[in-house]
Amino acid sequence: MMKRILTLALAAVLALAVCVSCSFAEEVVEKSTYYIYTENGMGLNVRNAPNGDIIGKLSNGEAVQVQSFINDSWALIEFMDDQPGYVNTRYLIHIKPEELQKIVEEEEKTITGDPLTDIDAEYASAVDVDDYKITARPARVTSVVNMRWIPSETGRVIAQYKATEALIVLKEMDHYLQVQDPDTGDVGYIHKKFAARQ
Repeated sequence: MMKRILTLALAAVLALAVCVSCSFAEEVVEKSTYYIYTENGMGLNVRNAPNGDIIGKLSNGEAVQVQSFINDSWALIEFMDDQPGYVNTRYLIHIKPEELQKIVEEEEKTITGDPLTDIDAEYASAVDVDDYKITARPARVTSVVNMRWIPSETGRVIAQYKATEALIVLKEMDHYLQVQDPDTGDVGYIHKKFAARQ
């Protein structure tokens, strides 16, 4: 009986060890540049491990080189003197914060506030282009890009795309792109600020 209890206890410990190692599974990525973006404009703590001790701080807007992602919550980055550090992925974006702000400001100048007028103006601005590929570029590393059935944030979402998923551009508009999913054939619209040309 004691032998059976010991066997079960050992199995439980092994299962727990497997779960713990899985919870910190790393997704190695090709080194990519991201930017720190905190809504309050304050700096971001860098830690020696996920949820670990603070070893430094990065400024809002500062560029970092990401080496790998851990469970969509933490990113391993190159820190001072090539020292590794960890930051929370919710504060990483793909474009410089000031560029994102410019896009938002430019769009605000042309928006009337009347959805029908704005959608009509967006359709009127459509230009045919030779098809080219873009990849989805969510505002946040862990979020998605929505493909909508009309070029407006009020439009129904047809599909969602994670970072680096490819789409084909059919038309360009003032603020949106008409795109096609090469896998499903679905056609819809995504905002230009969420697209990166390949």
